[in-house]
Amino acid sequence: MRQSAPAGLRGLPTRHPLLRRNILANYAGSGVLVLAPLLALPGYLAALGPAQFGLVSFVVLLQAILGLMDAGLGQALVREFALRARPQGGPAIEAATLLRAVERVYWGFALLAGALTALLAEPIARYWLQLGPQSAADGVIAVVGAVLLFVLQFPGSLYRSLLIATEAQVRLNVVTIACAVYRHAGGVAVVSVWPTLTAYLAWHAGAALLETMLRAVFAWRRLGVARNAVIWDPAALAAVWRMCLALSGATLLGALTVQMDRIVLSRMTDLEQFGFYSIAATVAVGVMQLVGPLVQAFLPRAIQARGDPSRLAALYLSLFRLVAILVAVGALAYAMIGERLVGLWLRDAAAAERVAPVLAVLLVGSALNAFYNIGYMHWLVQGLPRRILAVNLSALLFSVTLMPLFVRNFGVIGAAVGWLVINFLGFALSLGWVRILHARQRA
Repeated sequence: MRQSAPAGLRGLPTRHPLLRRNILANYAGSGVLVLAPLLALPGYLAALGPAQFGLVSFVVLLQAILGLMDAGLGQALVREFALRARPQGGPAIEAATLLRAVERVYWGFALLAGALTALLAEPIARYWLQLGPQSAADGVIAVVGAVLLFVLQFPGSLYRSLLIATEAQVRLNVVTIACAVYRHAGGVAVVSVWPTLTAYLAWHAGAALLETMLRAVFAWRRLGVARNAVIWDPAALAAVWRMCLALSGATLLGALTVQMDRIVLSRMTDLEQFGFYSIAATVAVGVMQLVGPLVQAFLPRAIQARGDPSRLAALYLSLFRLVAILVAVGALAYAMIGERLVGLWLRDAAAAERVAPVLAVLLVGSALNAFYNIGYMHWLVQGLPRRILAVNLSALLFSVTLMPLFVRNFGVIGAAVGWLVINFLGFALSLGWVRILHARQRA
């Protein structure tokens, strides 16, 4: 008997089974990517204690800040790889030439940025962190460890862009799932035996290197071109650098804004409060990423349909319906059993009591961000980085000026409310894609 597709996917065109498979694979990969650290978090917290876990939270934050250097660049490369890919199969010479050219940029930039940040490790630890009982040496170890993880992970985003653009998303998610389980299951086991920040960092560094290498192997296989058969051609960079630079700068502002609540809190509160807020923020950002599998699956097709308004409108409408289903189901589930799940997850009633109110506010912002992604994808498809820049600059100016006031007056709840308002601004300014639907209806 033929198995039917999930309800949310039945509205997709039946002639695109690959799109359905990619959506399902993306959700499997994203689900594991979100759940693995969440399930591992109580183990890390129990083994390392609140103070050392605060340093782990800082490592995660610093990685996220360093990772902003890829903000927009990876998405721009998805667009450029998709334009050069060959949907009918066969060697993709143009895409391979671009990949070979950008590889040097990614690896070289990762090493340079990592080295510069490592040189600043001591002042970052001394003047940024409120270390409390932790020594200054622990702060330096946290900074250097975060830098090492960044250097090993950053180039992997290049190969991820290639696999997304060529719709090899099932392969990508096989790697994602295997490496996430390996990283966090092994990480909990390691810190249970050696409950130190150094052990945590060493294990995660090895896992990061393994994932980057696996992505590289699959990316080159997907192109059907041997890496050593492609010469490094700077002209390939000349054809894409303007779009990549513009989108990277615009998205960098948005990605920085998303982290602003934790950046402000890490400076204005002690490590314990920051650690509890980070737990709630980890869940909220993880939930926000659940719309990513949909956008990731739709984006290559939307790029190729950019000259066909009718087809593009159909894709946008299908994406909107799926996002609406996702948000509605998530809101209902949290309203019914959300706080209970937080308590069961943390296995600590006092911690759950501090996390739950903040999480409820943050999740509203996550829902708004889910719908914002449709407008963001539209700007990316049309090559309109200036629109992204305008929205993200507005949100960043708000966060820089008002977030510290919110935190000073209302503490961690103030940071959560500020983050919600930022996402509302983005949502309200991203509705231009609706005009395409209106134009389709009039036609």
